Amino acid sequence: MSPLPVQLGDGALLRRYVADDLDELWRVVQAERDRLGEWMPWVEHTRSRDDQKAWLDRVIADLDNLDGSAVFAAGELAGGVGLSFDPFGISGEIGYWIRADCEGRGLVTRGARALIDLAFHERGVHRVVIRAGVENVRSRAVAERLGFTFEGVARGEGRGTGGFYDLAVYGLLQDEWTPG
Repeated sequence: MSPLPVQLGDGALLRRYVADDLDELWRVVQAERDRLGEWMPWVEHTRSRDDQKAWLDRVIADLDNLDGSAVFAAGELAGGVGLSFDPFGISGEIGYWIRADCEGRGLVTRGARALIDLAFHERGVHRVVIRAGVENVRSRAVAERLGFTFEGVARGEGRGTGGFYDLAVYGLLQDEWTPG
């Protein structure tokens, strides 16, 4: 059973996607396509509603990961905050995106914090990783606010609509985490 949904405060909710989210998800991705595509490799490959549906069907069916999770604010999709695990249960990786009009409200930070708690306390992983574009200051700030350690740069590991870019790699170990 999924440990979600989680109340994030101020009427925000972190929950798994459901099939009925397809139309809203497709609308938001279309509206944010240029902005998100700079950093998110999946945007370029989500060219149609059918592509979006195939992704949504896949993440709904994958009960081992929480990659198919999203933040809803005032009942509307604000962005995605997901967690995927390595096959051995040693580590997890958090990824996120947010609508432009929802930036600066702490939604991503609160959603990531909830997933970190789940990773360490319910799944028992040893390490959580966040990778963010070196030039993506807002995304990097989330990792830094959450107490992650900057570990280095993975050269050319990211790919957006503008091509390959370097990723700042942040890590957090279970014994370093202070639940919020």
